[in-house]
Amino acid sequence: MPQAPIPTKTERYSPYSRRLHLGDSLRQLRQDQDSSIQQVAKTIGMDRTLLTRIETGQRRVAADVSISIAEHLGIEQHSARWQEFYALARDAAQSGWWEGRAFKGLSPRQALPADLEAGASTIRWYDFSLIPGLLQSPAYLRARHNASVTNDHSLDNPIDVRARERRQQEVFVPGGPRIEVVVEETVVRRVVVPKPAMLEQLEHLLDLIDTNGQVDFRILPVGGELLGVRAPRSPWEIYEFVAGDPPAVMVESLTEDVLLRDHTEVANHERLWRRLHEIALPPDESRKLIARNIEIISKEQ
Repeated sequence: MPQAPIPTKTERYSPYSRRLHLGDSLRQLRQDQDSSIQQVAKTIGMDRTLLTRIETGQRRVAADVSISIAEHLGIEQHSARWQEFYALARDAAQSGWWEGRAFKGLSPRQALPADLEAGASTIRWYDFSLIPGLLQSPAYLRARHNASVTNDHSLDNPIDVRARERRQQEVFVPGGPRIEVVVEETVVRRVVVPKPAMLEQLEHLLDLIDTNGQVDFRILPVGGELLGVRAPRSPWEIYEFVAGDPPAVMVESLTEDVLLRDHTEVANHERLWRRLHEIALPPDESRKLIARNIEIISKEQ
């Protein structure tokens, strides 16, 4: 039979999200055959631990390796399903700028978001204490970088500052992701950096609201009612992907981030997001609040 053409490369994708998607698909194939990891690993001559790490997306391997596993699990060569696996395997085997020599030593807390952002179609971001990293101005970014209150020495890494700047450059391009943000009112009112840096940040937000069609920035007023859902206990982001990978949620804490992919957990955050977005001030009202705070801080200097 004639071979079907190799699928074209996805324009934007997250290698890590593609690895997770690939691993899920391979695991589903194996479970559909009621086979154990040990049985499949023995059949294809692969170490069981390696196969486990491939299925969980924790190990990058060449596309040929992933395709070989899929074929052993019954995917017919050059069929439509085979091409779907090939596209996943090819993307999952790639690396990104965050893994290059210029960013050697980059902390996981910068590398993972950079990876996910590379393939995102939409990023929905909630925060109650700080301006989200992708929207931070240079002075605000560097002031916060120097304000570490933990023993996490990755925060002292100057490469992380350059990576944050690079992440912004990569996101704000034609065809980049839509960025929807809801922050608590205290984020724009509380001065958490020197006042000149805070003023620069607030002016930067006004510029984004006025000129950047990718950004939807909304402020959750102190008087807003949040009834019927659990109140947020940490900052988090919801990622949706261009390539059609399942959505994911990144939950932040003081020292580490956790990626959630369970359907129920993601759905809970999506439901909470819709409620927060509903009661937040629209962009024009949010802009007025930011402008008023600029006037207040300017008079205090």
